Amino acid sequence: MVEYIIKFFTTGAIDEIVARVLTVIFATVVYYTIFYYSKKRKLMPFAYILAVIVTAVFGLSFLSTDNIAFYVWFTLSMCMVASLLFFAHDLRHDVFHFSWKKHYAESGLANVSVDDLNNSVNEIIKACQRLSKTDTGALIVLCDNIPGAILDSGIRLDAEITADLLETIFFPKTALHDGAVIISANKVVAAGCYLPLTQENNLPREFGTRHRAAIGVSESYPDITAIVVSEETGIISAMKDGQTKRYLGADQLRSIIGSAMRLTDEGEQDNIWGIIEDEEI
Repeated sequence: MVEYIIKFFTTGAIDEIVARVLTVIFATVVYYTIFYYSKKRKLMPFAYILAVIVTAVFGLSFLSTDNIAFYVWFTLSMCMVASLLFFAHDLRHDVFHFSWKKHYAESGLANVSVDDLNNSVNEIIKACQRLSKTDTGALIVLCDNIPGAILDSGIRLDAEITADLLETIFFPKTALHDGAVIISANKVVAAGCYLPLTQENNLPREFGTRHRAAIGVSESYPDITAIVVSEETGIISAMKDGQTKRYLGADQLRSIIGSAMRLTDEGEQDNIWGIIEDEEI
């Protein structure tokens, strides 16, 4: 086997050797990506099965059968393509996450003073706690950039953030109480907005439409933070990048909302939400 590997990388013209090296590097990167997303999505059995298939197919390459090399590389290529298609959503998500963070760092929050942002944080916390005490449902989305389609689904407000305004919006039976409030920097940009729902099935029973919408929008736009107050239990939850944190008090809310408004550095944000593993919900 060692002799075969040595010949594989040393036999032939220089362009053939370079092509083989690049192919091996590419295959390594692809299979590392597959194993990474298998672990992230808790699908390690899939990774183990793929590893067995790749090992078996590679073993066949030592047989002295006509065209065996072609069939080996064809099978390995099909495994790679099928696996990448399987994790296409995750790849799209992470590529978007990278570009979104770069855009987010250059956004309009830089034009708002820290004092104004801290005041906005206090008003949001005050509203959430009051709504929680009365078991009034609420869904608040924090982000400096939001797609026009979501904004257009609601009513534009462009109002200063106050606890009284948020309580009024979510007061039962009012026209806007069922939708999401969109907050950008220190403004309530829109209310009554509709969000994409998550397709995740492994959620607590008490999670209603607001929770599913909050998780869904955070999955679609990784740097969005959504705050939910349950109208059934009054429990305050926060969602970001598909992750969920529940039973939040004032101090936890302050950390999460401050992170969403970039009042903390990136290291602190990672400590709040974690990097890879989702919190169990």
